[in-house]
Amino acid sequence: MAGRAHVSIAAAALMLIGAIGVGAQSSAPQDKPKAAGSGWTIPADAEAEKNPLAADASAVPAGRQLFKSNCQRCHGPGGKGDGPDADPDNEQDMDLTNPKRAARNPDGVVFYKVWNGRQKPKMPAFKDKLTKDQVWHIVSFVQTLRQPSSSLVAGRSSLVVNQRNFTTSSPIK
Repeated sequence: MAGRAHVSIAAAALMLIGAIGVGAQSSAPQDKPKAAGSGWTIPADAEAEKNPLAADASAVPAGRQLFKSNCQRCHGPGGKGDGPDADPDNEQDMDLTNPKRAARNPDGVVFYKVWNGRQKPKMPAFKDKLTKDQVWHIVSFVQTLRQPSSSLVAGRSSLVVNQRNFTTSSPIK
């Protein structure tokens, strides 16, 4: 009888260990968005997500109108983070024109920042107010606010000079 009791206890222990393992595995998040250290909840594949409205010529004007009615009060009319409801302590975080942030904020990342928002510094989530297409319109507009980096400005200036030299017969004074 003692042998049978040990077998029963061992079997019960194995079943308990198995149940705990399965329970722990099933409660683990599966492909859930992760909160970055900055408080954003952004899926791991967001950087690769492309704006489905990128080729739509009406996306930027529609995004401009949606930005004006939903975002401008904090981000300001030019996206510099200087709107009337802006947090002056976090103006730099709210500035959408900074070219250094462009690489960290491709379309998919910007989408999820607008969609999910964050607590600190405060950015309201728009998933309960706007449709996904409306957020993609905002993304289309916001991406046009980026100021060119100084190397791009210099490249444009030399291009203009070259065009002027090419198209005129007299030298530029």
